[in-house]
Amino acid sequence: MTDRELAKALRSPSVSPTRACGRLFDVYGEELYQRCLARLRDPDVAQTALRDTFVVAYSHIHHLPDPCQLRDWLVALADAECERHRPTIEAAEVLSPPAQLAAGGSSLLRLRVLSGITAPELAGYRAHVARRAARFGRDGFPLAAGQRPRARPSSYVLPGLVVAFCAVVLVTFVLIELAGLGPTPLSALIGSPGPLRPT
Repeated sequence: MTDRELAKALRSPSVSPTRACGRLFDVYGEELYQRCLARLRDPDVAQTALRDTFVVAYSHIHHLPDPCQLRDWLVALADAECERHRPTIEAAEVLSPPAQLAAGGSSLLRLRVLSGITAPELAGYRAHVARRAARFGRDGFPLAAGQRPRARPSSYVLPGLVVAFCAVVLVTFVLIELAGLGPTPLSALIGSPGPLRPT
């Protein structure tokens, strides 16, 4: 499947989470797992990071502006989840060399990831993971820890500048008129009525 088709499946309410994420796993699951494993160097923690990556991807697919960037977006999500799970590794001081996925392990990994997406008893956990990862930049990619989103320009800025400019021009014109520095009196610009004539 293409990235566009995968993103469409993730966004579609008519495609079940199991089916949509199953397709996503078949295309990117093992690649993302190996990435998590290389960064975390612990199979169990890497599996948890991968499961959370899929939870975040399914919950926040609407942040992805361009479906053709799906792979890069997933990699960024996986890296962010690895950073969130790194303290677990550091606390346990488990830093063994990264291992390859064992034979037959792909199907077990797929089952663990998809059960994390669909198991009713994990609904609270999924909500927690989706909430903690709900920090995205204007480009739709996750923000790094401690990074703040850039403020979007307010829709009131331009009209405010126009009003301020008009006010400055008006005040300047009035001050010039009051000081008598203007070449033409204000009354001449407005026009003065002529003498009243009896009818």
